[in-house]
Amino acid sequence: MPNQSLKGLLTAMIRRCLALLAPDLPGTACDRGRSPPEIMSSFGKTGPMAGRRVHQVRRDLLLAVVRETGRISRADLTRRTGMARMTVDALVTELLTAGLLAEEAAVADGARAGRPARSITLGVAAGGVVGALLTPEGVRVAAADLTGAIRSERHRPDPGLDTLTTLITACSTDIGGRVWSTVLGATVDAAVIGAELQRRLGRRVMVRNTAELSLLGERGYGIAAGHADVCHLRIDAAITCGLLLGGVLHHGGTGAAGRIGHVQMDEIGPLCRCGNRGCLETIAAVPAILTAVGHTLGEPVSAARAVELARSDTAVERILADAGRMIGRVLADVANTVNPSLVILDGPLVDPDGPIVTAVREALTRYAQPEVAATTEIHAATLGDRAALLGALWSGLRATPAARGSRTLARSTGPTTSDQAGSPADARPGEGGAGAGVLGRRERAVRRDILVEALRGRGATARSDLVKITRLPRAAVADLLAGLCRDGIVERCAPAEPRAGRPSPHFRLAAPEALLVGLAFQGPGIRVLVADGSGEIRYDGFRAVPLAHDARPMMREAGGFVRELLEQHGDRIGADTRVAVSVPAPVHPVTGQFGARSVLTMFSGYSPGEEISAVLGCPVQVANNGHLGALAEVRRGAGRGARDILFLSADQYLSGGLVAGGRMYSGAIGYAGEVGHLNVREMGPFCGCGRRGCLRAFLTPEYFAALLDRRPAPGPPSEDRLLDLAANGDRPIRRALLDAGRLIGRAVTPLVSVFNPSVVVVGGRFLAPGEFVVDGVREALQRHCSPSAVAGLTVVPAALGPDAEAIGALESLI
Repeated sequence: MPNQSLKGLLTAMIRRCLALLAPDLPGTACDRGRSPPEIMSSFGKTGPMAGRRVHQVRRDLLLAVVRETGRISRADLTRRTGMARMTVDALVTELLTAGLLAEEAAVADGARAGRPARSITLGVAAGGVVGALLTPEGVRVAAADLTGAIRSERHRPDPGLDTLTTLITACSTDIGGRVWSTVLGATVDAAVIGAELQRRLGRRVMVRNTAELSLLGERGYGIAAGHADVCHLRIDAAITCGLLLGGVLHHGGTGAAGRIGHVQMDEIGPLCRCGNRGCLETIAAVPAILTAVGHTLGEPVSAARAVELARSDTAVERILADAGRMIGRVLADVANTVNPSLVILDGPLVDPDGPIVTAVREALTRYAQPEVAATTEIHAATLGDRAALLGALWSGLRATPAARGSRTLARSTGPTTSDQAGSPADARPGEGGAGAGVLGRRERAVRRDILVEALRGRGATARSDLVKITRLPRAAVADLLAGLCRDGIVERCAPAEPRAGRPSPHFRLAAPEALLVGLAFQGPGIRVLVADGSGEIRYDGFRAVPLAHDARPMMREAGGFVRELLEQHGDRIGADTRVAVSVPAPVHPVTGQFGARSVLTMFSGYSPGEEISAVLGCPVQVANNGHLGALAEVRRGAGRGARDILFLSADQYLSGGLVAGGRMYSGAIGYAGEVGHLNVREMGPFCGCGRRGCLRAFLTPEYFAALLDRRPAPGPPSEDRLLDLAANGDRPIRRALLDAGRLIGRAVTPLVSVFNPSVVVVGGRFLAPGEFVVDGVREALQRHCSPSAVAGLTVVPAALGPDAEAIGALESLI
């Protein structure tokens, strides 16, 4: 009896503390008349409770662990999450009250000695998600619980909105708890249907196109599991594709990414519904293929019949294979420039061993660079017509608290500073100073991020104002600011203007004392920029170094030049020195090595970072020059403010780079943006890669020799002479540069149609005489891309000139 009284007293004290700290939590007077879903929907919003975001992190992690294990004791839950027992008990009590968790009676299983523990499982109110698909063929709706297990699936041939509402309501009931999210995929009028459905259901409905949902379905339930860079191609009445770049679904600058069906193949071909002629859809979409098969056989055929005939009828097989070659030709350009690790082919005519898949593989091998072709898998979809529906469920599951908790735990396992490990000043009663391990570090990192974001762009800010802005406890803000100051991220400063009353200390983001070194290998030599921790350039240097057949000595000389430059200015390599290098060849984003079969043999088969690091004695990160040029222009140059840009460096060594969603994107093996080796003419001049007709081959000085021969000069044709003549007003050469821009723009049309950048930034040496190349690129994209791809597209000259690559190297360190 005394033990029960003590337990009851402790429980009452915990509830009282929770009520004082958060009067809107379950079990308090504020919850009378509110259902568990309503209570849980209030979590995560800005409210009077200090540290609400930290509470959400804890709750999500706890739900994630219970979901993944299925059944777990409180003791194991404490060990698994790293939280203190008292915190776990409080959260479990809260979630039990809300019905999101349930507690099962203790059962002795003989696995351990002592009194058996009660088990925690997902509760009846844990709920799930609903996915729906609306097509001309009918309505498909499915519901899944938080574990991803499908609880119900319904289908009706009537594609009406009433039918859709009825089936979603029925599947929502099957879940037996809260519907955390509802995702709709529709082929026509998606936005209008989504808005009306949201009004009828009385809850938010997320709308996505079916190509993206099919990709997510394969990622969550099919063949794309484990891949971060995927192109999902759907060949049907239209040809569309979804892109997964670095694990993130890519929508494009104007939301028009994936319009691969409107890549122009033949300028005088059939008229397409986009207004252009000869688009891929007019040649290789299902209606075009079935029409060709029907003409051959003299009667209409269905898609299923065409697939069956292709196994025995040579003529039908050739028609499907020809469509596959056309699709593969465009996919090769996508593989060369976006560099996915997996391409999924989907549609009613796609047979895993059929002529379309075989022809696409052959075209990729022929037109893509060897390393790209060797590392790009091509497979038929595995989920059939259920892919988009399963993708809707997967998309909804990614937004649930349990999924957020899983991602939190995954991100929390990396190294942290000593300040992030937790301190007594920020620990709650009973948790000690450890911050309870992994979760404690994550909580502290979240709070630090909140403070840093609050200071970003504000200048000097009072500590009292930071408390109001972040809604974190005053003591926690003071302790976190002290840690940020120790780490050199924040510094104390004087107020911007005097204030009445007792002065509160002011803080701002600091410019750390660390040295940042950006190094770029350019044609004539090595360019070095040295900046402070905030990225402000302090001094620079250049050394001419000839390019040899073995570039390793050049790498080591670059390291020696950096050391000399630092010593000349009174600096030296230290623990806080960070170095990034720009190189003119693809670099693997994980290993940091050049490819084994790079086009430039001097940049093949070794790690440039290791060569330079051996001289400097500090870690060195390396990236491709096109990627770093794109990053520099989006951070400091002509692409500032854009989140999706394509950077083109127009000269005889044409290169490119992509920024996707504000992040530098390098592709699965570092080949993203390799526009120089797009094939523009099969019988064109030889390229350095050994093939004919690459875009780069049409930009070499030798290709302009006919113009240069009109004004004889000693020595072979050179890029310097070409640009000097253009700068001095030579009209034929200026026209040739305009035409070179048109050729570049025409060649990158597939990339622009699929990637959908909001800005194309054109740089490189060809801009020295004027913006002729920029005008040509703009003209070609406007002419050959579909209207949706260029509706919001801006083509601008680069702003950073030859320093773009070195500046990008600096930016990659910040």
